[in-house]
Formats: sequence, structure tokens, C-alpha cells
Amino acid sequence: MSKELNIDILFYSMRILVTGASGFIGRYLVRKLAERGYEVFALTRKNFKIECAEVIKGDITDIKSLIPAIRKVDAVFHNAGYADDRGKKRDFYRVNVNGTKNVAEACRMNGIKRIIYTSSAGVYGFPNKKEPLTEESPKKPINAYHKSKLEGEYVLRKYKEMRISVIRPPLVLGAGARAGEIILKRIENGKMAYIGDGENFIPIAHPIDVSECLIKALEKDRKGEVFNVVSFHCRIKELIEEIGRELNIELKEKHIPYSIAYLISIFSEKFSKNEFSLTRFRVKSFGRNRIISFEKAKKKLGYTPEYDLKKTVKEMVKWYKTLS
Repeated sequence: MSKELNIDILFYSMRILVTGASGFIGRYLVRKLAERGYEVFALTRKNFKIECAEVIKGDITDIKSLIPAIRKVDAVFHNAGYADDRGKKRDFYRVNVNGTKNVAEACRMNGIKRIIYTSSAGVYGFPNKKEPLTEESPKKPINAYHKSKLEGEYVLRKYKEMRISVIRPPLVLGAGARAGEIILKRIENGKMAYIGDGENFIPIAHPIDVSECLIKALEKDRKGEVFNVVSFHCRIKELIEEIGRELNIELKEKHIPYSIAYLISIFSEKFSKNEFSLTRFRVKSFGRNRIISFEKAKKKLGYTPEYDLKKTVKEMVKWYKTLS
């Protein structure tokens, strides 16, 4: 019986490396893998203590540090990346493109055939349509981050000898989400305004659902395919109102025309370094319709989301209150 077939049968004896293990999604993924019975190794740049995993110090931008780390394992979840609404193209590409190539090369050198890559639904852009975007929809990333994630996918496609699954989550919200903290703080301070009428639909994924889909890709994706992962869709107004209820805040409804918000975001990106300021990504995320189909993950992987709007907001607000 071949080594790969034996691994497919005995999943839970597998040794798994998670890059970006100390990050937002990475922490949830490590915990969920350990709960499933996998032996987990957590790659981090610093000496973090991570429960349920053996920490290995390494940096995806330094292939020399990856080769010995990857030598121990049977499969790699490549979750590390540099994510931001703005920034210099070279910084995103150094980590998200060249770093991804380093991970793939280290796997190739060690004979590792299995990679599960966390990409982004941002590769589709924001077409402002209600027709669901599928894995085959046109790719129109709007910023350097999403362009670099798509380039990372292209890099991995070149490794034909490996089975590589790609998972594309949209906005990920839950306890610990930096994006969630920004939204909650703006709402709490009365500075949250709808871009347009607030009736547009947005997709949201919870990190536990993202982790579940990533693991299901390891266990059930026999070809090495691309899968969208979403927990739920809601109108932006529903999200803000649910947060207001959970925070016990009486919301004062404010609206900014989309065209004005977009113009402000252009100047903001150029002149403001405030993390709470508008960016073109934020304007499009919260001001345009986007529905992402995850039917493929449901049918081929058996993925079923655990989180809905109320459950996600309740958890996020509970965590947010611990910060003050």
C-alpha cells in the first residue's frame, strides 16, 4: 500500500504543519485539528506558546528555515500571509507570493504531496451583483493584498506533482477578528455610517467554519480543487443592527452616498494612516452587493456552516467587551 493511500485511510495519524499558526484563522485551525486527533506542528516567526501544537520557529520568507520544519510532516496548511487594506505591493508579494513559493518548494524538496492553501474571496473583486459568484467567476482583485493572494494560487498551480486544495473565505468575523474590532468600535462610538442605503448583501465567514472547510478539504478533496467557504449572507443593515442590539446601543442611522464615500477613500488611502479611516476595499465591501456560492464545498466536501449572524455577533461582542 502506498504511503499516500495509507495517509488517506488513516487521516488522524497524520502529522500536520500549519503556517501562520499564531494568526487569527491559524489559532482556530490548530485547535480544531488537535481536537480531530491530528498531530499538529505550528510554524511561527516568534516563540509563541500554542496549546495543542508543537511550536516550530520558521519564516515563510526564509526557505532555509522551512526545509527542516516541513521535513517532519505529511501535509501543510499554508495559512500565513500579510493582510491589509493598503500597503506596498512589494511587501505583499514578498510574503504572499514568494513566501508561498518557498512553502511549495520546501514541500517538494521533502516529498510532501499535500498542501491546503488559505486564499481569499477578494480575488473576485466586488462586482455589485446579486448573482452568486462561483469558483469559476472572473477574477478582479482590487488591491495589492488580493492580487498577491491570487498570484499565490497561480504559483501553487505550477506544482503538478502535488495535490493542492485552495479555500477562499470572504470577510472573516469572530472573536479575535481585527476587522470586527474596528466595526464594533465605530458602532460603539456612533461613527458607523451606511454606504448607500445599507440594503446590500455581504458574505461573512466565521473562523471555525473556515477551519472546518480547510480540514474537510484535506480529508475529502481527491483532486486538488478550489472551494469558496461562507458561513452566511446578510444585508449590511442587518449586521449593524444586530451588533447594536448585542451592544445594547441605540443606533442613529447615518448614510453616505457611495460616490462620496469612494472619493473620501481615495484621499484617505493617500494621506491618512489611521486604521479606522475609509479605504476603497472597505467602501466596496460594505457598499456593494456580493453573494458568494459555497455549493461546491457543500456537495464535494460535505461542508455545512455552524455559524449564523446572531451566533457570530454574540460571540464577537462578548470578546470585544473583554478588551476594555
